[in-house]
Amino acid sequence: MPNVHEFNEDSPVGQRIMQLAQSGSISDFYITPWEPLCYKLNGELHRDDSFIYTPTTQLEVKPGCADYAIVLGPHRFRVNQLVTRGKLRWVMRLLPVQIPTTEQVRVPLPAVKAILEAKNGLFLVCGATGSGKSTTIASMVLHRAQRRREHVVSFEDPIEYVYPENTPSLMSQREMGTDELDFSSSLRAALRQAPDVIIIGEIRDGETAEIALQAAETGHVVVATLHTSTAAQTVARFLKLIPSDRLESAQSTFADVIKLILCQRLLHDEEKGKRFAIHEMLLQYDSVANLIRRGEFKKLDQELEVGWKRGMCNFEHSMAIRASEGWRWSQKQTSGYTEYEVREYLETQEALQ
Repeated sequence: MPNVHEFNEDSPVGQRIMQLAQSGSISDFYITPWEPLCYKLNGELHRDDSFIYTPTTQLEVKPGCADYAIVLGPHRFRVNQLVTRGKLRWVMRLLPVQIPTTEQVRVPLPAVKAILEAKNGLFLVCGATGSGKSTTIASMVLHRAQRRREHVVSFEDPIEYVYPENTPSLMSQREMGTDELDFSSSLRAALRQAPDVIIIGEIRDGETAEIALQAAETGHVVVATLHTSTAAQTVARFLKLIPSDRLESAQSTFADVIKLILCQRLLHDEEKGKRFAIHEMLLQYDSVANLIRRGEFKKLDQELEVGWKRGMCNFEHSMAIRASEGWRWSQKQTSGYTEYEVREYLETQEALQ
């Protein structure tokens, strides 16, 4: 963790971050030496803070990025250190100190039932960066860990949420770079560590995808993320990671082991001053598995449209439920690209001061 010795509770920058973090609506901080502190409030970047970070020691600038987690007072942060035009910059994601419950983050009840009753299988939680995937996974895994006596193994880069030690389940959280050096070899080794639940931070390559399928097929519950926006896109993206000579077998295995695909988005309600989640949720049914085996991924959208009676939902259905609960999305409807629509839109886009 280079160059973070000044990010502590007694330093001016640490005290300012802790002060702002108490607001409850700030998600990210951007810290650059000799520049004003920036942060995201309800998803919107603010660059008008009066605090300017002035290092007291010489900073060592090395090309590349580094990921780690730090604690400031009662707050825990996921940190990415980067270099921009020869200067260091830190992006700090504020993490809840306590893992929220599935009720608090509004995980759909069918998804909660699926994770609780599973003896094996693959669970994919998907969405864009900052959509709350890690929070959703942590809440679902903790919900199960509090109701089962199992061994839960996670592979994280870095560890974001620290699970409580007083759960009936044994939690083995592994941080890459600190507890493990090679992701693939440590993931394969986990299969020999008598795990019941395996948490993979993100499936990024074909080797990880194949290990996840193998683990799910051999009696383990596997929970992972993908940066995809819809269920159909998730299936296609996962299988595209598999080498072509093993694709047919992997596609059949995926159809058998996939238990849940939960895609989510965070929307802003301007009146409430808060963000709320909507979901697209695909569950394991014979009709779903058959479409995946045949490679008819686009037809999964139709399954979601008609599957609400069986616990599934698309984003439109989820949004309707949130609207009935009093939530309103503060986003204006998008328009087309006719000459009139383009001119009308551009007239509203004035340069910010």
